[in-house]
Amino acid sequence: MEMKHRYSIFGKKSLKTMMIVLASVTAAFLVGIQTAGDFRSVATIQADGTDTPGDFNSNGHLDIQDARIALELASGYRSPTPQELSADPDRDFSITTQDVFSILERLERAPSTPKVNL
Repeated sequence: MEMKHRYSIFGKKSLKTMMIVLASVTAAFLVGIQTAGDFRSVATIQADGTDTPGDFNSNGHLDIQDARIALELASGYRSPTPQELSADPDRDFSITTQDVFSILERLERAPSTPKVNL
């Protein structure tokens, strides 16, 4: 007596499933080829990039408030916004104590402007 296997890789159901999988993989591959050059990081998409690295408060220049914000972010007191990530001094999208020191060093080297009281 000959026994038939209940499941076969050449059965109608299996062939239909393989065709669907093949079509899906082909479609995904074609879409991937068409969009391969469209990559931009999430922080770049969501944030307006700052011209001054380390300018976390977006006032156009480095000041002690930028160092304070960087220290809060590096210490984990709060999560950075996309705008703050784009202000990262070393552009690695990770705010660390090294970034805080970088801002403080740049502030120390910056020429001071005398304040005029009117």
